[in-house]
Amino acid sequence: MINPTNRLLDIKTLLSMMDNMEDSIYIMSVDGSDIKYYYVNRAATKFSGITMDAVGLTFFDTNTSQMANYLHKKYTRVVTERRTIKYEDGVMLPNGKLNGESVLTPIFNESGDMEFIVTVTRDITERKQHENLLYHYAYHDDLSKLYNRRFLLEHVHNPAIIYLLDLDYFKNINDIFGHAVGDTVLVEVANRLVEKFGAAYILVRLGGDEFVVVAMGEPGSAEATADQINQLFVAPFTVNDHPMKLSVSIGVAQIVNNETIQTLLKQADIALYKAKGAGRKRFHIYEASSKYDHVENFIHELALSSAIEKEELHLHYQLIYNPVREEVIGAEALLRWNSANMGMIQPNDFIPVAEDTGLIIPIGYWVIRQACKDWHLLKAEYGPQFKISVNISRIQLNEPLFVDQMLQILEEEHVDPRVMELEITESTTMHSMEDVQQTLRRLRAEGFTIALDDFGTGYSSLSMLTLLPIDKLKIDRSFIWDMNVSLISAILAMAHALNLQVIAEGIETYEQYKMLKEMNCWGIQGYYINKPAQYEWLPKQLVVKK
Repeated sequence: MINPTNRLLDIKTLLSMMDNMEDSIYIMSVDGSDIKYYYVNRAATKFSGITMDAVGLTFFDTNTSQMANYLHKKYTRVVTERRTIKYEDGVMLPNGKLNGESVLTPIFNESGDMEFIVTVTRDITERKQHENLLYHYAYHDDLSKLYNRRFLLEHVHNPAIIYLLDLDYFKNINDIFGHAVGDTVLVEVANRLVEKFGAAYILVRLGGDEFVVVAMGEPGSAEATADQINQLFVAPFTVNDHPMKLSVSIGVAQIVNNETIQTLLKQADIALYKAKGAGRKRFHIYEASSKYDHVENFIHELALSSAIEKEELHLHYQLIYNPVREEVIGAEALLRWNSANMGMIQPNDFIPVAEDTGLIIPIGYWVIRQACKDWHLLKAEYGPQFKISVNISRIQLNEPLFVDQMLQILEEEHVDPRVMELEITESTTMHSMEDVQQTLRRLRAEGFTIALDDFGTGYSSLSMLTLLPIDKLKIDRSFIWDMNVSLISAILAMAHALNLQVIAEGIETYEQYKMLKEMNCWGIQGYYINKPAQYEWLPKQLVVKK
Protein backbone atom coordinates (compact mmCIF):
# COMPACT_ATOMS: atom_id res chain seq x y z
CA MET A 1 0.00 0.00 0.00
CA ILE A 2 1.30 3.43 -0.93
CA ASN A 3 2.04 5.66 2.01
CA PRO A 4 0.25 9.00 1.36
CA THR A 5 2.97 10.77 3.32
CA ASN A 6 5.57 9.60 0.80
CA ARG A 7 5.79 12.43 -1.69
CA LEU A 8 8.34 10.67 -3.91
CA LEU A 9 6.94 9.34 -7.17
CA ASP A 10 7.05 5.56 -7.37
CA ILE A 11 8.19 5.02 -10.98
CA LYS A 12 7.61 1.28 -10.91
CA THR A 13 4.03 1.74 -9.75
CA LEU A 14 3.44 4.47 -12.32
CA LEU A 15 4.72 2.26 -15.16
CA SER A 16 2.57 -0.61 -13.94
CA MET A 17 -0.48 1.65 -13.95
CA MET A 18 0.18 2.81 -17.52
CA ASP A 19 0.83 -0.76 -18.69
CA ASN A 20 -2.57 -1.82 -17.38
CA MET A 21 -4.49 1.01 -19.05
CA GLU A 22 -6.75 0.13 -21.99
CA ASP A 23 -5.75 3.27 -23.86
CA SER A 24 -2.54 3.23 -25.90
CA ILE A 25 0.19 5.50 -24.50
CA TYR A 26 3.18 6.59 -26.58
CA ILE A 27 5.87 8.89 -25.14
CA MET A 28 8.21 10.31 -27.75
CA SER A 29 11.42 12.17 -26.93
CA VAL A 30 11.97 15.40 -28.84
CA ASP A 31 15.40 16.81 -29.67
CA GLY A 32 15.01 19.56 -32.19
CA SER A 33 13.52 17.86 -35.22
CA ASP A 34 14.44 14.37 -34.00
CA ILE A 35 11.47 12.46 -32.61
CA LYS A 36 12.18 9.05 -31.08
CA TYR A 37 10.31 6.43 -29.11
CA TYR A 38 10.79 6.80 -25.36
CA TYR A 39 7.99 4.62 -23.94
CA VAL A 40 5.03 2.53 -25.15
CA ASN A 41 2.58 0.68 -22.91
CA ARG A 42 1.15 -2.78 -23.52
CA ALA A 43 -1.99 -1.46 -25.21
CA ALA A 44 0.14 0.53 -27.66
CA THR A 45 2.23 -2.58 -28.40
CA LYS A 46 -0.90 -4.65 -28.99
CA PHE A 47 -2.33 -2.05 -31.38
CA SER A 48 0.78 -0.98 -33.31
CA GLY A 49 3.28 -3.81 -32.83
CA ILE A 50 5.83 -1.32 -31.46
CA THR A 51 7.58 -2.65 -28.32
CA MET A 52 9.97 -1.19 -25.78
CA ASP A 53 12.79 -2.50 -28.00
CA ALA A 54 12.04 0.52 -30.22
CA VAL A 55 13.17 2.99 -27.54
CA GLY A 56 15.64 5.39 -29.14
CA LEU A 57 14.45 4.62 -32.66
CA THR A 58 12.57 6.94 -35.02
CA PHE A 59 9.33 6.32 -36.88
CA PHE A 60 11.33 5.50 -39.98
CA ASP A 61 13.36 2.84 -38.14
CA THR A 62 10.27 0.92 -37.02
CA ASN A 63 7.45 1.49 -39.53
CA THR A 64 6.78 1.24 -43.24
CA SER A 65 7.70 4.39 -45.11
CA GLN A 66 4.03 5.31 -45.63
CA MET A 67 3.19 4.86 -41.93
CA ALA A 68 6.36 6.63 -40.85
CA ASN A 69 5.59 9.66 -43.01
CA TYR A 70 2.06 9.78 -41.59
CA LEU A 71 3.30 9.69 -37.95
CA HIS A 72 6.15 12.12 -38.58
CA LYS A 73 3.72 14.65 -40.06
CA LYS A 74 1.38 14.40 -37.05
CA TYR A 75 4.12 14.82 -34.44
CA THR A 76 5.99 17.52 -36.39
CA ARG A 77 2.84 19.61 -36.27
CA VAL A 78 2.91 19.47 -32.44
CA VAL A 79 6.57 20.50 -32.46
CA THR A 80 5.87 23.39 -34.82
CA GLU A 81 2.68 24.68 -33.19
CA ARG A 82 3.87 23.95 -29.61
CA ARG A 83 0.37 23.03 -28.42
CA THR A 84 -1.82 20.03 -27.67
CA ILE A 85 -3.47 18.69 -30.81
CA LYS A 86 -6.46 16.35 -30.90
CA TYR A 87 -7.11 14.00 -33.80
CA GLU A 88 -10.60 12.61 -34.35
CA ASP A 89 -11.27 8.89 -34.53
CA GLY A 90 -12.43 6.83 -37.45
CA VAL A 91 -9.44 7.53 -39.74
CA MET A 92 -8.03 4.58 -41.66
CA LEU A 93 -4.29 4.44 -41.01
CA PRO A 94 -1.72 3.56 -43.70
CA ASN A 95 -1.23 0.21 -41.92
CA GLY A 96 -4.88 -0.63 -42.55
CA LYS A 97 -6.05 -0.19 -38.97
CA LEU A 98 -8.73 2.21 -37.78
CA ASN A 99 -7.33 5.09 -35.79
CA GLY A 100 -8.85 5.91 -32.42
CA GLU A 101 -9.20 9.38 -30.94
CA SER A 102 -5.67 10.66 -30.20
CA VAL A 103 -4.49 13.53 -28.02
CA LEU A 104 -0.87 14.63 -28.54
CA THR A 105 0.42 16.79 -25.66
CA PRO A 106 3.85 18.53 -25.67
CA ILE A 107 5.92 18.49 -22.44
CA PHE A 108 8.32 21.40 -21.89
CA ASN A 109 11.32 21.71 -19.55
CA GLU A 110 12.04 24.68 -17.29
CA SER A 111 13.79 26.46 -20.17
CA GLY A 112 10.72 26.19 -22.38
CA ASP A 113 12.21 23.59 -24.68
CA MET A 114 10.02 20.72 -25.77
CA GLU A 115 11.39 17.45 -24.41
CA PHE A 116 8.56 14.97 -24.90
CA ILE A 117 5.27 14.42 -26.64
CA VAL A 118 2.80 12.23 -24.75
CA THR A 119 0.11 10.60 -26.89
CA VAL A 120 -3.00 8.88 -25.54
CA THR A 121 -5.04 6.94 -28.14
CA ARG A 122 -8.32 5.18 -27.47
CA ASP A 123 -8.88 1.93 -29.35
CA ILE A 124 -12.28 2.11 -31.05
CA THR A 125 -12.18 -1.27 -32.80
CA GLU A 126 -14.90 -2.84 -30.66
CA ARG A 127 -17.02 0.29 -30.77
CA LYS A 128 -16.78 0.46 -34.55
CA GLN A 129 -17.64 -3.22 -34.83
CA HIS A 130 -20.71 -2.57 -32.68
CA GLU A 131 -21.63 0.49 -34.75
CA ASN A 132 -21.21 -1.50 -37.97
CA LEU A 133 -23.46 -4.20 -36.55
CA LEU A 134 -26.09 -1.62 -35.61
CA TYR A 135 -25.79 -0.09 -39.08
CA HIS A 136 -26.32 -3.50 -40.64
CA TYR A 137 -29.43 -4.13 -38.55
CA ALA A 138 -30.74 -0.63 -39.30
CA TYR A 139 -30.44 -0.95 -43.08
CA HIS A 140 -30.95 -4.66 -43.77
CA ASP A 141 -34.00 -6.88 -43.72
CA ASP A 142 -33.57 -9.52 -41.04
CA LEU A 143 -35.28 -12.29 -43.02
CA SER A 144 -33.93 -11.90 -46.54
CA LYS A 145 -30.62 -10.18 -45.65
CA LEU A 146 -31.31 -7.70 -48.46
CA TYR A 147 -31.39 -3.94 -47.90
CA ASN A 148 -34.60 -2.61 -46.34
CA ARG A 149 -36.97 0.28 -47.04
CA ARG A 150 -35.02 2.65 -44.79
CA PHE A 151 -31.82 2.11 -46.77
CA LEU A 152 -33.69 2.68 -50.03
CA LEU A 153 -35.20 5.98 -48.88
CA GLU A 154 -32.09 7.33 -47.15
CA HIS A 155 -29.17 6.12 -49.25
CA VAL A 156 -30.34 5.49 -52.81
CA HIS A 157 -30.09 8.69 -54.84
CA ASN A 158 -30.77 9.25 -58.54
CA PRO A 159 -31.45 5.65 -59.55
CA ALA A 160 -31.89 5.08 -63.27
CA ILE A 161 -34.70 2.52 -63.04
CA ILE A 162 -36.53 0.80 -60.20
CA TYR A 163 -38.46 -2.45 -60.52
CA LEU A 164 -41.13 -3.01 -57.86
CA LEU A 165 -41.96 -6.72 -57.49
CA ASP A 166 -45.03 -8.18 -55.84
CA LEU A 167 -45.55 -11.96 -55.64
CA ASP A 168 -48.89 -12.98 -57.13
CA TYR A 169 -51.32 -14.61 -54.67
CA PHE A 170 -48.59 -14.95 -52.04
CA LYS A 171 -51.20 -14.45 -49.32
CA ASN A 172 -52.57 -17.91 -50.16
CA ILE A 173 -49.27 -19.52 -49.16
CA ASN A 174 -49.31 -17.83 -45.75
CA ASP A 175 -52.98 -18.67 -45.21
CA ILE A 176 -52.69 -22.33 -46.23
CA PHE A 177 -49.19 -23.34 -45.13
CA GLY A 178 -48.40 -20.75 -42.45
CA HIS A 179 -45.97 -17.84 -42.20
CA ALA A 180 -42.93 -20.06 -41.59
CA VAL A 181 -43.36 -21.64 -45.04
CA GLY A 182 -44.08 -18.20 -46.52
CA ASP A 183 -40.83 -16.89 -45.04
CA THR A 184 -38.93 -19.76 -46.65
CA VAL A 185 -40.33 -18.76 -50.04
CA LEU A 186 -39.37 -15.11 -49.48
CA VAL A 187 -35.80 -16.13 -48.65
CA GLU A 188 -35.65 -18.21 -51.84
CA VAL A 189 -36.88 -15.22 -53.86
CA ALA A 190 -34.12 -13.09 -52.31
CA ASN A 191 -31.50 -15.74 -53.09
CA ARG A 192 -32.58 -15.92 -56.73
CA LEU A 193 -32.41 -12.13 -57.04
CA VAL A 194 -28.91 -12.07 -55.53
CA GLU A 195 -27.71 -14.88 -57.79
CA LYS A 196 -29.01 -13.15 -60.92
CA PHE A 197 -28.32 -9.48 -60.21
CA GLY A 198 -25.66 -9.58 -57.47
CA ALA A 199 -23.63 -6.44 -56.80
CA ALA A 200 -24.58 -4.80 -60.12
CA TYR A 201 -27.98 -3.80 -58.70
CA ILE A 202 -29.29 -2.66 -55.33
CA LEU A 203 -31.68 -5.28 -53.98
CA VAL A 204 -34.29 -4.36 -51.39
CA ARG A 205 -37.05 -6.14 -49.56
CA LEU A 206 -39.63 -3.41 -49.16
CA GLY A 207 -41.82 -5.40 -46.79
CA GLY A 208 -44.21 -8.35 -46.94
CA ASP A 209 -43.89 -9.94 -50.39
CA GLU A 210 -42.64 -6.76 -52.11
CA PHE A 211 -39.08 -6.46 -53.41
CA VAL A 212 -37.27 -3.69 -55.28
CA VAL A 213 -34.50 -4.06 -57.83
CA VAL A 214 -32.66 -0.76 -58.37
CA ALA A 215 -30.55 -0.09 -61.47
CA MET A 216 -27.98 2.67 -61.12
CA GLY A 217 -25.74 4.32 -63.70
CA GLU A 218 -26.32 3.36 -67.33
CA PRO A 219 -28.78 0.46 -67.24
CA GLY A 220 -29.81 -1.73 -70.11
CA SER A 221 -33.30 -2.10 -71.49
CA ALA A 222 -36.05 -1.88 -68.84
CA GLU A 223 -38.08 -4.44 -70.76
CA ALA A 224 -35.16 -6.88 -70.92
CA THR A 225 -34.46 -6.61 -67.19
CA ALA A 226 -38.15 -7.04 -66.33
CA ASP A 227 -38.18 -10.19 -68.50
CA GLN A 228 -35.10 -11.47 -66.64
CA ILE A 229 -36.90 -10.97 -63.32
CA ASN A 230 -39.92 -12.88 -64.63
CA GLN A 231 -37.62 -15.71 -65.75
CA LEU A 232 -36.46 -16.14 -62.15
CA PHE A 233 -39.93 -17.45 -61.34
CA VAL A 234 -40.08 -20.07 -64.09
CA ALA A 235 -38.45 -22.74 -61.92
CA PRO A 236 -40.88 -23.95 -59.23
CA PHE A 237 -40.42 -23.15 -55.55
CA THR A 238 -40.40 -25.89 -52.93
CA VAL A 239 -43.28 -25.62 -50.47
CA ASN A 240 -43.58 -28.38 -47.86
CA ASP A 241 -41.42 -30.65 -50.04
CA HIS A 242 -43.74 -30.07 -52.99
CA PRO A 243 -42.93 -27.98 -56.10
CA MET A 244 -45.12 -24.90 -56.48
CA LYS A 245 -45.27 -22.44 -59.35
CA LEU A 246 -45.17 -18.76 -58.41
CA SER A 247 -45.43 -15.68 -60.60
CA VAL A 248 -44.62 -12.05 -60.05
CA SER A 249 -46.08 -8.71 -61.15
CA ILE A 250 -43.65 -5.87 -61.76
CA GLY A 251 -44.08 -2.10 -61.81
CA VAL A 252 -41.25 -0.20 -63.52
CA ALA A 253 -40.38 3.49 -63.09
CA GLN A 254 -37.57 5.28 -64.92
CA ILE A 255 -35.95 8.55 -63.92
CA VAL A 256 -36.81 11.34 -66.36
CA ASN A 257 -36.63 14.70 -64.55
CA ASN A 258 -34.52 13.96 -61.47
CA GLU A 259 -37.48 12.42 -59.64
CA THR A 260 -36.91 11.54 -55.99
CA ILE A 261 -36.84 7.93 -54.88
CA GLN A 262 -40.23 8.45 -53.23
CA THR A 263 -41.70 9.73 -56.50
CA LEU A 264 -40.24 6.78 -58.40
CA LEU A 265 -41.67 4.39 -55.81
CA LYS A 266 -45.09 5.97 -56.23
CA GLN A 267 -44.83 5.67 -60.01
CA ALA A 268 -43.67 2.04 -59.75
CA ASP A 269 -46.56 1.35 -57.37
CA ILE A 270 -49.03 2.74 -59.90
CA ALA A 271 -47.41 0.68 -62.66
CA LEU A 272 -47.53 -2.42 -60.45
CA TYR A 273 -51.29 -2.10 -59.92
CA LYS A 274 -51.67 -1.57 -63.67
CA ALA A 275 -49.78 -4.84 -64.25
CA LYS A 276 -51.92 -6.68 -61.70
CA GLY A 277 -55.07 -5.26 -63.24
CA ALA A 278 -53.99 -6.56 -66.64
CA GLY A 279 -53.90 -10.14 -65.36
CA ARG A 280 -50.75 -10.38 -63.18
CA LYS A 281 -47.63 -12.35 -64.18
CA ARG A 282 -46.44 -9.39 -66.23
CA PHE A 283 -44.82 -5.95 -66.00
CA HIS A 284 -45.90 -2.41 -66.77
CA ILE A 285 -43.64 0.60 -67.31
CA TYR A 286 -44.93 3.89 -65.91
CA GLU A 287 -45.53 6.56 -68.54
CA ALA A 288 -46.04 10.14 -67.43
CA SER A 289 -48.29 10.85 -70.41
CA SER A 290 -50.76 8.12 -69.42
CA LYS A 291 -53.79 8.67 -67.20
CA TYR A 292 -53.61 6.69 -63.96
CA ASP A 293 -56.23 8.58 -61.90
CA HIS A 294 -58.33 5.50 -61.13
CA VAL A 295 -55.22 3.52 -60.20
CA GLU A 296 -53.91 6.29 -57.94
CA ASN A 297 -57.28 6.58 -56.21
CA PHE A 298 -57.32 2.82 -55.64
CA ILE A 299 -53.78 2.89 -54.22
CA HIS A 300 -54.66 5.81 -51.95
CA GLU A 301 -57.78 4.02 -50.77
CA LEU A 302 -55.79 0.92 -49.82
CA ALA A 303 -53.09 2.92 -48.06
CA LEU A 304 -55.51 5.32 -46.34
CA SER A 305 -57.39 2.42 -44.77
CA SER A 306 -54.35 1.70 -42.59
CA ALA A 307 -52.84 5.20 -42.32
CA ILE A 308 -54.17 5.79 -38.79
CA GLU A 309 -52.93 2.43 -37.54
CA LYS A 310 -49.51 3.05 -39.09
CA GLU A 311 -49.40 6.54 -37.52
CA GLU A 312 -48.87 8.18 -40.91
CA LEU A 313 -51.38 11.00 -40.33
CA HIS A 314 -50.26 14.23 -38.69
CA LEU A 315 -51.74 17.61 -37.87
CA HIS A 316 -50.07 20.87 -38.77
CA TYR A 317 -51.35 24.16 -37.40
CA GLN A 318 -51.65 27.64 -38.89
CA LEU A 319 -52.15 30.30 -36.25
CA ILE A 320 -55.05 32.77 -36.27
CA TYR A 321 -53.99 36.22 -35.09
CA ASN A 322 -56.04 39.17 -33.84
CA PRO A 323 -54.28 42.24 -35.34
CA VAL A 324 -56.09 44.71 -33.10
CA ARG A 325 -55.21 43.00 -29.80
CA GLU A 326 -51.95 41.78 -31.35
CA GLU A 327 -52.24 38.26 -29.97
CA VAL A 328 -52.75 34.70 -31.11
CA ILE A 329 -56.36 33.63 -30.65
CA GLY A 330 -56.44 30.19 -32.28
CA ALA A 331 -55.18 27.89 -34.98
CA GLU A 332 -56.56 25.86 -37.86
CA ALA A 333 -55.72 22.16 -37.82
CA LEU A 334 -54.54 20.96 -41.24
CA LEU A 335 -54.32 17.25 -42.01
CA ARG A 336 -51.11 15.85 -43.50
CA TRP A 337 -50.41 12.31 -44.74
CA ASN A 338 -46.81 11.07 -44.82
CA SER A 339 -47.15 7.65 -46.43
CA ALA A 340 -44.34 5.16 -45.86
CA ASN A 341 -44.70 3.99 -49.47
CA MET A 342 -45.49 7.20 -51.32
CA GLY A 343 -44.02 9.97 -49.20
CA MET A 344 -45.86 13.20 -48.43
CA ILE A 345 -49.26 13.24 -50.18
CA GLN A 346 -51.08 16.53 -50.62
CA PRO A 347 -54.57 16.87 -49.05
CA ASN A 348 -56.10 17.61 -52.48
CA ASP A 349 -54.93 14.17 -53.60
CA PHE A 350 -56.30 12.09 -50.72
CA ILE A 351 -59.19 14.00 -49.09
CA PRO A 352 -61.51 13.44 -52.12
CA VAL A 353 -60.63 9.71 -52.03
CA ALA A 354 -61.37 9.61 -48.30
CA GLU A 355 -64.73 11.28 -48.87
CA ASP A 356 -65.67 9.02 -51.80
CA THR A 357 -64.86 5.86 -49.84
CA GLY A 358 -66.25 6.90 -46.45
CA LEU A 359 -62.77 6.75 -44.88
CA ILE A 360 -63.24 10.42 -44.00
CA ILE A 361 -65.43 9.27 -41.07
CA PRO A 362 -62.72 7.46 -39.03
CA ILE A 363 -60.06 9.91 -40.24
CA GLY A 364 -62.25 12.85 -39.21
CA TYR A 365 -62.73 11.45 -35.71
CA TRP A 366 -58.96 10.89 -35.46
CA VAL A 367 -58.42 14.55 -36.39
CA ILE A 368 -60.84 15.72 -33.70
CA ARG A 369 -59.20 13.56 -31.03
CA GLN A 370 -55.67 14.59 -31.98
CA ALA A 371 -56.66 18.26 -32.08
CA CYS A 372 -58.08 17.87 -28.56
CA LYS A 373 -54.83 16.34 -27.35
CA ASP A 374 -52.83 19.16 -28.93
CA TRP A 375 -55.15 21.83 -27.54
CA HIS A 376 -53.99 21.08 -24.00
CA LEU A 377 -50.41 21.81 -25.09
CA LEU A 378 -51.33 24.88 -27.13
CA LYS A 379 -53.47 26.51 -24.43
CA ALA A 380 -50.49 26.30 -22.07
CA GLU A 381 -48.58 28.44 -24.55
CA TYR A 382 -51.28 30.80 -25.85
CA GLY A 383 -53.83 30.89 -23.03
CA PRO A 384 -57.07 29.09 -22.04
CA GLN A 385 -59.19 31.02 -24.58
CA PHE A 386 -57.18 29.54 -27.47
CA LYS A 387 -59.45 27.85 -30.03
CA ILE A 388 -58.68 25.06 -32.49
CA SER A 389 -60.47 25.07 -35.85
CA VAL A 390 -61.16 21.76 -37.59
CA ASN A 391 -62.52 21.28 -41.11
CA ILE A 392 -65.68 19.17 -41.34
CA SER A 393 -66.84 17.52 -44.57
CA ARG A 394 -70.35 16.90 -45.88
CA ILE A 395 -69.91 13.16 -45.27
CA GLN A 396 -69.20 13.76 -41.59
CA LEU A 397 -72.16 16.09 -41.10
CA ASN A 398 -74.47 13.50 -42.64
CA GLU A 399 -73.26 10.81 -40.25
CA PRO A 400 -76.23 10.04 -37.93
CA LEU A 401 -74.16 9.85 -34.74
CA PHE A 402 -71.73 12.65 -35.63
CA VAL A 403 -72.69 15.03 -32.82
CA ASP A 404 -72.78 12.27 -30.20
CA GLN A 405 -69.36 10.97 -31.28
CA MET A 406 -67.92 14.49 -31.19
CA LEU A 407 -69.18 15.07 -27.67
CA GLN A 408 -67.88 11.70 -26.51
CA ILE A 409 -64.39 12.40 -27.89
CA LEU A 410 -64.25 15.85 -26.27
CA GLU A 411 -65.44 14.41 -22.96
CA GLU A 412 -62.78 11.67 -23.08
CA GLU A 413 -60.09 14.23 -23.89
CA HIS A 414 -61.35 16.72 -21.25
CA VAL A 415 -61.95 19.52 -23.77
CA ASP A 416 -64.83 22.02 -23.59
CA PRO A 417 -66.77 22.35 -26.90
CA ARG A 418 -66.47 26.12 -26.54
CA VAL A 419 -62.78 25.96 -27.54
CA MET A 420 -63.51 23.90 -30.65
CA GLU A 421 -64.37 25.60 -33.93
CA LEU A 422 -65.83 23.61 -36.84
CA GLU A 423 -65.25 24.92 -40.37
CA ILE A 424 -67.68 24.07 -43.18
CA THR A 425 -67.83 25.19 -46.79
CA GLU A 426 -70.87 26.18 -48.82
CA SER A 427 -70.63 22.93 -50.81
CA THR A 428 -71.06 21.01 -47.56
CA THR A 429 -74.66 22.18 -47.34
CA MET A 430 -75.77 21.90 -50.96
CA HIS A 431 -77.36 18.44 -50.94
CA SER A 432 -79.22 18.32 -47.62
CA MET A 433 -79.69 21.82 -46.29
CA GLU A 434 -82.34 20.98 -43.69
CA ASP A 435 -80.35 18.11 -42.19
CA VAL A 436 -77.20 20.25 -42.09
CA GLN A 437 -79.07 23.12 -40.43
CA GLN A 438 -80.37 20.78 -37.76
CA THR A 439 -76.93 19.29 -37.08
CA LEU A 440 -75.26 22.72 -36.93
CA ARG A 441 -77.90 24.07 -34.54
CA ARG A 442 -77.32 21.15 -32.19
CA LEU A 443 -73.54 21.62 -32.37
CA ARG A 444 -73.91 25.34 -31.56
CA ALA A 445 -76.24 24.51 -28.68
CA GLU A 446 -73.51 22.25 -27.25
CA GLY A 447 -71.03 25.15 -27.38
CA PHE A 448 -69.18 24.57 -30.69
CA THR A 449 -68.37 27.59 -32.86
CA ILE A 450 -69.34 27.24 -36.53
CA ALA A 451 -67.36 29.03 -39.26
CA LEU A 452 -68.21 29.31 -42.97
CA ASP A 453 -64.95 28.78 -44.87
CA ASP A 454 -63.96 30.16 -48.31
CA PHE A 455 -66.68 32.81 -48.15
CA GLY A 456 -67.25 34.52 -51.49
CA THR A 457 -66.26 31.65 -53.77
CA GLY A 458 -69.74 30.09 -54.14
CA TYR A 459 -72.81 31.17 -56.12
CA SER A 460 -75.06 31.82 -53.17
CA SER A 461 -72.78 32.69 -50.29
CA LEU A 462 -74.88 35.72 -49.30
CA SER A 463 -77.98 33.59 -48.82
CA MET A 464 -75.94 31.11 -46.78
CA LEU A 465 -75.41 33.77 -44.12
CA THR A 466 -79.11 33.84 -43.32
CA LEU A 467 -79.80 30.13 -43.80
CA LEU A 468 -76.94 28.65 -41.78
CA PRO A 469 -76.47 28.93 -37.98
CA ILE A 470 -72.89 30.23 -38.09
CA ASP A 471 -70.68 32.41 -35.91
CA LYS A 472 -67.80 33.35 -38.20
CA LEU A 473 -66.89 34.06 -41.81
CA LYS A 474 -63.54 33.20 -43.33
CA ILE A 475 -62.89 35.49 -46.31
CA ASP A 476 -61.35 33.59 -49.20
CA ARG A 477 -57.74 34.46 -50.00
CA SER A 478 -58.65 35.63 -53.53
CA PHE A 479 -60.22 38.81 -52.06
CA ILE A 480 -57.09 39.52 -50.04
CA TRP A 481 -54.75 39.08 -52.99
CA ASP A 482 -56.79 41.58 -55.05
CA MET A 483 -56.51 44.12 -52.19
CA ASN A 484 -60.04 45.31 -53.02
CA VAL A 485 -60.56 47.62 -50.06
CA SER A 486 -64.14 48.53 -50.93
CA LEU A 487 -65.27 44.93 -51.26
CA ILE A 488 -63.51 43.80 -48.08
CA SER A 489 -64.99 46.76 -46.19
CA ALA A 490 -68.45 45.78 -47.41
CA ILE A 491 -67.98 42.19 -46.24
CA LEU A 492 -66.77 43.37 -42.83
CA ALA A 493 -69.72 45.76 -42.48
CA MET A 494 -72.21 43.07 -43.50
CA ALA A 495 -70.67 40.60 -41.06
CA HIS A 496 -70.79 43.18 -38.27
CA ALA A 497 -74.49 43.78 -38.99
CA LEU A 498 -75.13 40.01 -38.74
CA ASN A 499 -73.04 39.77 -35.54
CA LEU A 500 -70.45 37.54 -37.25
CA GLN A 501 -66.72 37.59 -36.61
CA VAL A 502 -64.45 37.63 -39.67
CA ILE A 503 -61.16 35.87 -40.35
CA ALA A 504 -59.21 36.81 -43.47
CA GLU A 505 -57.19 33.99 -45.05
CA GLY A 506 -54.07 34.07 -47.21
CA ILE A 507 -52.25 37.00 -45.57
CA GLU A 508 -48.75 36.98 -47.04
CA THR A 509 -47.49 40.59 -46.92
CA TYR A 510 -47.17 43.43 -44.43
CA GLU A 511 -49.36 45.61 -46.67
CA GLN A 512 -52.22 43.08 -46.44
CA TYR A 513 -51.74 42.81 -42.67
CA LYS A 514 -51.74 46.60 -42.23
CA MET A 515 -54.86 47.03 -44.39
CA LEU A 516 -56.84 44.48 -42.40
CA LYS A 517 -55.64 45.84 -39.07
CA GLU A 518 -56.80 49.33 -40.01
CA MET A 519 -60.18 47.82 -40.98
CA ASN A 520 -60.46 46.22 -37.51
CA CYS A 521 -60.66 42.72 -39.00
CA TRP A 522 -61.16 40.32 -36.07
CA GLY A 523 -58.70 37.64 -37.22
CA ILE A 524 -56.10 36.99 -39.89
CA GLN A 525 -54.37 33.84 -41.05
CA GLY A 526 -51.63 33.15 -43.58
CA TYR A 527 -47.92 32.70 -44.28
CA TYR A 528 -47.22 36.22 -43.01
CA ILE A 529 -48.19 34.96 -39.54
CA ASN A 530 -46.74 31.46 -39.86
CA LYS A 531 -46.44 28.55 -42.25
CA PRO A 532 -48.38 25.45 -41.16
CA ALA A 533 -46.27 23.41 -38.74
CA GLN A 534 -46.59 20.74 -36.08
CA TYR A 535 -47.48 22.24 -32.72
CA GLU A 536 -43.98 21.89 -31.27
CA TRP A 537 -42.58 24.08 -34.08
CA LEU A 538 -45.10 26.90 -33.77
CA PRO A 539 -43.69 30.32 -32.78
CA LYS A 540 -43.93 30.72 -29.02
CA GLN A 541 -43.89 34.49 -28.67
CA LEU A 542 -45.40 35.83 -31.89
CA VAL A 543 -44.46 39.41 -32.70
CA VAL A 544 -45.70 40.66 -36.07
CA LYS A 545 -43.12 42.93 -37.66
CA LYS A 546 -42.90 44.82 -40.92
